Amino acid sequence: MAQLNILVVDDAAFIRDLVKKAVRDTYPAAGIHEAIDGRKAISIMNGANINLVLCDWEMPEVSGIEVLEWMRADERYKSVPFMMITSRGERDHVIKAVQAGVSEYIGKPFTRDNFVAKLSKLVFKHHKIRPGGAKPQSSTNDSASLLTGGSAPVKKPAADLGGASVLMGGAAAGPKVQGGNDAASVLMGGAAPQEAPAKSAVKARGLASVRFGSGGQAKLVIKDINLQELIGVFRRDGSLPALLEPAVLDIVDQESGDVARINGYVRMMQAQEPHPDAETIQMIIRYVDDDEEKLATLSRFIARVR
Repeated sequence: MAQLNILVVDDAAFIRDLVKKAVRDTYPAAGIHEAIDGRKAISIMNGANINLVLCDWEMPEVSGIEVLEWMRADERYKSVPFMMITSRGERDHVIKAVQAGVSEYIGKPFTRDNFVAKLSKLVFKHHKIRPGGAKPQSSTNDSASLLTGGSAPVKKPAADLGGASVLMGGAAAGPKVQGGNDAASVLMGGAAPQEAPAKSAVKARGLASVRFGSGGQAKLVIKDINLQELIGVFRRDGSLPALLEPAVLDIVDQESGDVARINGYVRMMQAQEPHPDAETIQMIIRYVDDDEEKLATLSRFIARVR
């Protein structure tokens, strides 16, 4: 049987790396190609025999839906399976993708298990290849696995947790976090950052919606925001997301009506009351998105609220 050649398309390098890792662990013998946008994806498909495409929707110049329409109009790729990976989960977008000939659809943020399940089903349906040879999950803090929705370690020492945060672009940059009761406030089992001084009342800078890879969601009151991170507070309702869990922020520019759907992950959580059943939680969402249009919308929002 010919080698399985998979094309991963996303303008965010971080997302491409996560998807490639999940694919490589599931199909270690597969050939993996990558493209930073739709135009490059079409160029690759014109020069190589691709038999599965995993593609983002929102990309500059040539979008994922345009790549799909090009494929369905080309005899070579008319029946090649195509999975749309997108933060756009609205019904009309799903219908548009189905009408264009999408084979599978997965919304960001997603868990690793959910992605692999959809990928495996798609590959077996079209190529009759089953997953095999995947490496066993490490018991250490594999941050790439966590960011695709893998399980967080049950108990991590504070030093390990801080290391994972710094490796994923944490405390070295971004706005400082308001302090709480540091001795018992970090809900995920680690100590609060030492450099986070307490601040007096901070003016709210707006609202944002956040969706987590585990399926939960929250409305955040924005306390601080820049082009790397958002600090927000929300009311606890049920279970909390995991540290390093993938997330999608919906930030609306009230003046233009534009929505920036920013991909990111949970970098830190901190209770705002000094007891284990605290209801008010402060969260830092670190962005991983490189989409220029989204960042332009975000920049306009920041300029208005800061």
